[in-house]
Amino acid sequence: MSEKRRNVAPNKSTSPSSALSACGCSFEDGLCVWVQGAEDELDWLSRTGPTETPNTGPTGDHSTSRGKYLYIESSAPTVKGDKAQLKSLLLPPAGGKGYCFTFWYHMFGATVGSLKMLLQTADPLKRTLVWQKSGNQGDEWRLARSHVTLQEVHQVILEATVGGEAGDIAMMTSPSSVDHVLPLEGSCDWQQQSDDDSDWVRETGSTHNPHTGPDSDHTTNTPTGHYYFLSSTDDLQGQTAKMSSPLYPAGKWVCVQLWYHMYGRGVGMLNVYQQSEEGKEALIFSQSGDQGRLWRFAQASLLPRVQPYRIVVEGVKSGPTQEGDLAFDDVHLTDAQCPPPGHCDFEINMCSWSNLGGDVDQEDWLRGRGASTNPSTGPSVDHTTNSTHGYYLYVDNSVGEWGDNSFLISEVFQPATRGHCLTFWYHMYGSHIGTLRVYTNDRTMHSGGNEEGMLKWIETGNKRDRWKEASVTVKHHEAFWFVFVYQRGMNPGGDVALDDISVRPGGCYSEPPISPPDDDNDMMSAGLAVGLTLLAGVIISIFLVVLNKNRRV
Repeated sequence: MSEKRRNVAPNKSTSPSSALSACGCSFEDGLCVWVQGAEDELDWLSRTGPTETPNTGPTGDHSTSRGKYLYIESSAPTVKGDKAQLKSLLLPPAGGKGYCFTFWYHMFGATVGSLKMLLQTADPLKRTLVWQKSGNQGDEWRLARSHVTLQEVHQVILEATVGGEAGDIAMMTSPSSVDHVLPLEGSCDWQQQSDDDSDWVRETGSTHNPHTGPDSDHTTNTPTGHYYFLSSTDDLQGQTAKMSSPLYPAGKWVCVQLWYHMYGRGVGMLNVYQQSEEGKEALIFSQSGDQGRLWRFAQASLLPRVQPYRIVVEGVKSGPTQEGDLAFDDVHLTDAQCPPPGHCDFEINMCSWSNLGGDVDQEDWLRGRGASTNPSTGPSVDHTTNSTHGYYLYVDNSVGEWGDNSFLISEVFQPATRGHCLTFWYHMYGSHIGTLRVYTNDRTMHSGGNEEGMLKWIETGNKRDRWKEASVTVKHHEAFWFVFVYQRGMNPGGDVALDDISVRPGGCYSEPPISPPDDDNDMMSAGLAVGLTLLAGVIISIFLVVLNKNRRV
């Protein structure tokens, strides 16, 4: 461990602005005013270029790719749960408007732990979690912001926790990382509507009933992050609460996306409308009932309008019940067309597909491109572009243990009379490939503790270095979602990959495999076909000989 420095109280003659500005640091020449924590197991390390462990960590810093950044090394002798803390100098009270602390972070790998931002006061000694991310966030630098309003002398603490051997976490700030600003996580000019029966409430942390509602917001994944919440009470069935966005110009934006939370036996309905300036509403999204204890993704295409419009989010209570809380967060409008539900080529991001997280599985699906760093396994090109520049999803089989699972879940689909067809391309190449399964799940199975659901497709073993297409026909009588589960093989050398997933109404042309084939399935199938063909030829020859003899007689 490196030498720890003692914190010094802020000088009364030092202005808040100068104290905050001192926290900005590029880490090119040391830690500036930051110090390593004294009660942790690891130190933040300074580095340029890529980290030593493959399939995790950045390839360079955020600004130039040649500068320095700080990171934690997750490989041995480091163990899961080890922490590294970085502490600021003591900062003065935040002032009337508070200040915004920003930094860049990189969390990429199959077993990434968590990164937290905490505020610590000295008298009394107290720590408050204000920002947090857990698990794989993709192979890219991301910007984090936290609005600080603490009116006491305090420290900022950045704490990284090791999640596994492929879980390097990197961080860097900049000279402009701290500034006085208005609150970032506010209402964004959304307003309660007056023609309803109840109100959405801006909430933090968990709701009062442990059997309904979220435990944290979606944006920061912390108890201090905000979301809008509609409480389930003993109110009458059908009571509504509406919130509306600012008025948007005609023709502006084409797709709206948001995250919602609908957990509990008495959950009602969530509706999203596009409302004209005169108040005429068009329903563009609707969901009802218990959708599980997690934040769900939703999107809807906006209708072309010649007049200004608003987005309206409506919650409908099913009451009377105590287990029907509704919540929404992170509403985003974009100029890009909404992708078809379930469709993703992974060229930009993971679309509506997400890792499950929590304690259910052990590793994450990663977004990558080019050849695997593990020899003799994984694809060398993606399926979409057939090049080393295209992206796909994969599981890094060099980490973890035999039997470890990686879950990938879709958005929620509504039942259809003709069913749905899931089509995807998969790559299973390596000497120790495990098993890839596809399930469908719904709120009935999920509420009973079944995280996987009903098995619809399965494949196992080495399928050689090529992309293969699969299709799965699904007919469901209630809202459902797809679950991909990869179970790790016995040894490293078993990377599996997915690309070009699509979901369309109606059945598929081909049916999925009924049972898992052996590793040498392709060769056995070919041999069996040849054998049957020869046998048929022999039988036909004998038949013709006998027939010819009978004619002569």
